[in-house]
Amino acid sequence: MAGLVHSISQTMKKIRLAMTEKNEPAAPGVVLHDPAAKRAHDLDDPFFDDKVQARMADVIADAGHKK
Repeated sequence: MAGLVHSISQTMKKIRLAMTEKNEPAAPGVVLHDPAAKRAHDLDDPFFDDKVQARMADVIADAGHKK
């Protein structure tokens, strides 16, 4: 019974979209999940800031290229 209701619902949705000529919004291609964002942060940590992390990554990458 639930399958029939779902099928009818989907058919009605398709008919409504065809009549209004509107497309459904596309689903996002990428969903980011950052489990660290939920955890508590040490605000005294100098690497807490994203900009500092990016600068340090550049320093490390440059040092690797110089070897």
